[in-house]
Amino acid sequence: MRLLVETSALVAIALEEPGWEKLAEAIASANNPVTTCINVFEAALALSRVRELAPTETHSLVERLVAALGVEVAGISPEMIALAALARQRFGAGRYGLNFGDCLSYAAARHFKARLLYVGNDFAATDVND
Repeated sequence: MRLLVETSALVAIALEEPGWEKLAEAIASANNPVTTCINVFEAALALSRVRELAPTETHSLVERLVAALGVEVAGISPEMIALAALARQRFGAGRYGLNFGDCLSYAAARHFKARLLYVGNDFAATDVND
């Protein structure tokens, strides 16, 4: 099964947060790990806020990280939009649901038939890794 690397995992690795090594190992041992252009953009924005760097600088950092980890960057296809809409409908929005990026990550994981690698509880109430 493929592994979809979600924004939170990319940020955790880039910032060397606790547990980042396990995330990197999961990616290294995965067969054809993938992320989306949306995840790359979200990670760049998160790093820009934390590191107080320009988004263009942090985008470059994330691109280098993704390349070093051997993660393919995929686009969002029209088929994924229906899956993202379903995620929003099934798992909600706002504080206790999935945000815009989460819905697209869910959709990409379903589209690629991939297990989702993430940090936190955003996807705990979903069926994404069933």
